[in-house]
Amino acid sequence: PNAHGEKATYAKYAHQPGDLVYLVRGDVQSERTRMTIEVGADEHVYDSYAEFINHSFTPNLEVRGREMFAIREIAAGDELTFNYLANESSIASPFVCHETGKAVDSEGCGEA
Repeated sequence: PNAHGEKATYAKYAHQPGDLVYLVRGDVQSERTRMTIEVGADEHVYDSYAEFINHSFTPNLEVRGREMFAIREIAAGDELTFNYLANESSIASPFVCHETGKAVDSEGCGEA
């Protein structure tokens, strides 16, 4: 678990900004769920490895389609995060960010 007691995904290796860190795997489905990642318009993928890549307003990853790139240095052992509001066009299960206390909901999508 991470500092907030949540399941999390951690980097196995160090990465530099611009490095391809992960390629989202799985079949495309039209249904958005709490555990899917939006990879295109009305395209959502469930990936058991990426399932626990958590949200952050100060992420170390950026999602472009199925590719996740480092946007800052990542050390081996760092928690991997991306900003859900920058990637998702709608949030299936809104929540409050532990870091900031800000809402992570569909109203904030596209504002990141």
